[in-house]
Amino acid sequence: MSDVLAVESGQPSAYDLDLEMSLLLPSSAPPAWGAAVHEAARLLVDQRWDQGSRASVDLCTLSLLLFARTYAGDRVPGDVPAAELVEAFHGPADHEPQIIGEIDRALTETGQGRDRESGRNTPLWSIFNTARDQYKGRMGASLLADDIEPPAPGPSPMRGAAGRLAAFFAGYPDQAREQKVAPVVAPGPLIIESDRIQIATAHSIRPVRRCPHDDRVSGVRVDGPEAILVCDQGHVSAHWELDASRVRMAVARATGVRPSAQGTHRFPELVVASTDLLRHSDPRKVNVFLRERDFPLVGRDDVLQQVGRLIDERG
Repeated sequence: MSDVLAVESGQPSAYDLDLEMSLLLPSSAPPAWGAAVHEAARLLVDQRWDQGSRASVDLCTLSLLLFARTYAGDRVPGDVPAAELVEAFHGPADHEPQIIGEIDRALTETGQGRDRESGRNTPLWSIFNTARDQYKGRMGASLLADDIEPPAPGPSPMRGAAGRLAAFFAGYPDQAREQKVAPVVAPGPLIIESDRIQIATAHSIRPVRRCPHDDRVSGVRVDGPEAILVCDQGHVSAHWELDASRVRMAVARATGVRPSAQGTHRFPELVVASTDLLRHSDPRKVNVFLRERDFPLVGRDDVLQQVGRLIDERG
């Protein structure tokens, strides 16, 4: 059962531009951010959007710069010329982009920086941090091991994106912008109400039953880059295996709506691919317990039948 905003249905894809846009459009963001994301998508609409493509990082980086250059309201993202973008993204390949400080200030001045009182990042700050991260999550792991020195910083995703975007806009005619059309994606949450939410890896299925306060989990709220568990008492919490794009793909497979859809869906059960699996992974095809007949276990096709016979014999 669903209560969904009107969207175009179609075959769900884990790497389409509209899904990438939805992961950048939290409902709490200011209108200037939404305008920046949509203009960035229009400029990059002809890029390759598939597994292995780095276009999603380019979209994020371009959106952040367009927001930083237009949030004051003196112009709109479409007014930023290609020549200005080339200059902004141009820089030494062995240094982090100079635009990082500019974006940092823009987010802080618009209230989208780090919330120091709660210690929690806003969604836009999380998007920014992921793009500029020079440690790729290694810092936290190294701090848990006393005998390992903290890792040295490496190039951030934004550094590579800046180089690609500088080259892309160097030959980009401004008049071509008027001919480009990108998807229109509404900022807003995707809400899943379910009594049984399970996270699947290739070899396990783990139900998510209780929140950190030990209350029953009753749903998931996906809003921009965040996937947040909600319990009966209204507590919200994150789960390290729960990812916004994978939740969206699970809903798309179950309903046929596009992965970028907003609205509310109700399921007796929802199985979501873990972050251990690729974004496009369908648990019914990769999980040992859910695998469909058309996708047998290579070398162990009869393992489930053997388990069933043992249960019958001992029953």
